[in-house]
Amino acid sequence: MTTNSKGEWRRLLRQRRRDLTHGQRQQQARAMATHLLEQVLPRLDTGALVAGYVAMAAEPHLTPHLHGTVAMALPAVCQGRLHLRRWDREEPLEPDDCGVPAPRVTAPVVEPGAVALLLIPAVAMHPDGFRLGYGGGWYDRLLSQPAWAQRPSLGVCFSCCTAVPFPVAPWDRPLHGQLTEKGVHWWRRPQTPGPDDRKLCGER
Repeated sequence: MTTNSKGEWRRLLRQRRRDLTHGQRQQQARAMATHLLEQVLPRLDTGALVAGYVAMAAEPHLTPHLHGTVAMALPAVCQGRLHLRRWDREEPLEPDDCGVPAPRVTAPVVEPGAVALLLIPAVAMHPDGFRLGYGGGWYDRLLSQPAWAQRPSLGVCFSCCTAVPFPVAPWDRPLHGQLTEKGVHWWRRPQTPGPDDRKLCGER
């Protein structure tokens, strides 16, 4: 397919994702979680948080497969900004300003230094590490902040939606790697790697 429209790519790839059966999506999400548990999380600072997401619109649903062993933060849009808030798994979620389930507004906002890994849902991933999202630009604005751009980030999507040559805009922010059911692929290391980040990004 050849197109210059992100919107057209978005439509086609969301349909491709929906074409997977529920069982296929569950199986592939379990495989992604296994890659995280075996290849990535053991190399992270155990005292830091993993910033995940609430799966929607046939996205890979990883949280149930992480065995409750990972301290997590979740995104929440509030007053025109995307924040990450700490989430206790026992705490109910409530709609944020975009209507997406998120931690309550009383949950602590997480600073970049407290986050060991950003898991960012993607409609598709570009061969050069850019993410196709839903068009709101929330994560691009977050990653335009140097402190957040330095945190290791993985775009999460099914392998059938990777290596997609959608057009890249000047404001699009590249991620460090991608996570699919086939494994973890790193394009670049974080800008200010610590001792564990060096091992984390050692294999491309």
